[in-house]
Amino acid sequence: MSVQKGKVVEPGKGNALVALRSWHAFQKAMKLFQAHPQATLVTLPVSKELIMKGGVDFTGHTEELAQAFGRKVFMCMYHAKFSVIPLTNHIPLATVPRKLYELQVEELLQALRQFNAIFKPKGRIAWCGLNPHCGENGRVGNEEEFIRRTIELLAARSMPIDGPVSADAVFTRHVLKAYSLVIANYHDQGLIPFKSLHGMAGVNTTLGLPRLRVSPDHGTAFSQTAAKQVDTTGVLASLKFALKF
Repeated sequence: MSVQKGKVVEPGKGNALVALRSWHAFQKAMKLFQAHPQATLVTLPVSKELIMKGGVDFTGHTEELAQAFGRKVFMCMYHAKFSVIPLTNHIPLATVPRKLYELQVEELLQALRQFNAIFKPKGRIAWCGLNPHCGENGRVGNEEEFIRRTIELLAARSMPIDGPVSADAVFTRHVLKAYSLVIANYHDQGLIPFKSLHGMAGVNTTLGLPRLRVSPDHGTAFSQTAAKQVDTTGVLASLKFALKF
């Protein structure tokens, strides 16, 4: 426990002052990241809620980096066995279909090419269906028609991609062994199975930036810190990957 400016800072408990300092540190790091073409940026988990309580309109590292570089970016959870790209990030589930239709094929193509260049995958790409059972030919939903058309455009540009593949099947062992990357339509569709199978050994990367940014694939974990059950696996994985790259 320590005291800063008359306020007690206790490990494992959220503190708006500390959260705001983490945001200022990120702003400085982002300027250095932009100024040095050979730099790699490693960010650590922060509390968006507490940063906003400190008076800053903050939606996340990924979103601020996209704005700073003026580029469309994609979150990518990487692991040597398989990786996940969620096409929409921190938005309400009800808005996912509308945001999905705003997807630009060329932007996704460039992100996939960057993924291939960085990670050298051996398997193919699978794109999940949005609806259960890929919409059951329109009986459950018809967003899969958009997904199917986009897959055809990507395949025509020499991208080894299959789908739509039912999301309740693609992460099973016998299906997943053919793929190095799974494209999910929304955050939890991809991150729940990714974290369930890889724990905290995954690395969050940002595709679309001119240089590499990585972070652990987990959040602040205040409860674990309070219980003195801190696991540094994700932080070390991120640092090792950044140094290796």
